[in-house]
Amino acid sequence: VHVLAVPTDGVKSILYAQRANLFRKRGIQADIVPMGSGAAIFAAVVAGSADVGSGSLFPVFAAYSRGVPLRIIAPASLYTSEHADALLLVQKDAPIRSARDLNGKTIGADAVKDVNGTATRAWLDLNGGDGKSLRILELRPAEQMSALDTGRIDAVVLKPPFLTTPLASGKFRVLAKPLDAIASRFLLSSWVASVDFITKNPEIVAGFVAALTEAAHYTNANQAATTDLVATFTGQDPALLGSGIRTTTAETVALADIQKPLDFAVKYGIIDKPFDVSGILAASVQRSR
Repeated sequence: VHVLAVPTDGVKSILYAQRANLFRKRGIQADIVPMGSGAAIFAAVVAGSADVGSGSLFPVFAAYSRGVPLRIIAPASLYTSEHADALLLVQKDAPIRSARDLNGKTIGADAVKDVNGTATRAWLDLNGGDGKSLRILELRPAEQMSALDTGRIDAVVLKPPFLTTPLASGKFRVLAKPLDAIASRFLLSSWVASVDFITKNPEIVAGFVAALTEAAHYTNANQAATTDLVATFTGQDPALLGSGIRTTTAETVALADIQKPLDFAVKYGIIDKPFDVSGILAASVQRSR
């Protein structure tokens, strides 16, 4: 199975599943390759150049709403406000203290309409600023901290493992938890496959999802066991990664955790109209009761 994954802490479960032979014991050989953009990953999955891919929900919503045959086969990262792992950073001495201070400023993001950039616009709107005035510069996650450091951008939302180093440096400060503008809890990212691959390979998909679920249960309880795996995959310092905020992996899917970001996506123009969220889920998805 050829797998593409965004190199963040959110892939720790699949990396652990590979190291612990959870795929192999189910007769699956997983080839896991990093790629910087969820949208690019999903395009590769649809084109057939990859079997499975990971990324945030917004590109999945956009593709599904256009009739693209893409389905969620398993959950990935879960966002909760009490364990926020996506933080809006500015330079320590920057004159930016409120949402209004970001009016007309530039932030870095993976894509113009990605979850971080859109949530930051919404956070401005909810807190006295003007989200539409915010300019978004597309940058790969590995480029965003240096862009903030040099003043190329005024703010950026970072996630583990790219969040750990700037927090430890003392050069930046946290301005907000912008993803709270979406909801206090929601599914942030997922694993997807094409309808064609799912239909032709039901046993492989079922085994792949079972391995991910087993791995997620273990890694949520044993975060330290994955530090070296994530550090190697993302090119980060394992010591800094291990001492910082880590991502929570969803083990099952609650429809409400998809409905909330879907409603947000409609409100902020990511997609034109809502749809039944159950239709975007493959039969393999482990649902919460």
